[in-house]
Amino acid sequence: MLPVDRYRAVRARTVALTDPLSAEDQLVQSMPDASPTKWHLAHTSWFFETFLLAPHEPGYRVFDARFAFLFNSYYETVGAHLPRGDRGLLSRPSLAEVLAYRRHVDDAVARCLERADADDNDARAICELGLHHEEQHQELILTDIKHVLG
Repeated sequence: MLPVDRYRAVRARTVALTDPLSAEDQLVQSMPDASPTKWHLAHTSWFFETFLLAPHEPGYRVFDARFAFLFNSYYETVGAHLPRGDRGLLSRPSLAEVLAYRRHVDDAVARCLERADADDNDARAICELGLHHEEQHQELILTDIKHVLG
């Protein structure tokens, strides 16, 4: 599978996991060790924006500068972050804004991967790492929402 196709498939699978959930379901944080579904959706986008797009896509414009604080998890070297137990306090950005953020990042990543020549192993490796990271968050979404709905 081409990198762009794999990227789109993994990202689509994440959103598909959330399709049965309401916006309200995706806001809940049922315990400090869990994260709201909406946060997972934004955090994985933040990862691609921070580690792939910012350094590898010339002229890339971040979607919203505030997201660097809101959706960083523990990457202390790239900036401050909201404490994990406080993620459920975020009513904003809305789920619609988070999904718009994902589309913004997805479009830019697709352009980046299509533009990158076959020898740009750094960008491709970062993208692959990001996809594994996204797949881990797919598991976390299922675990966290099971706790919420339980």
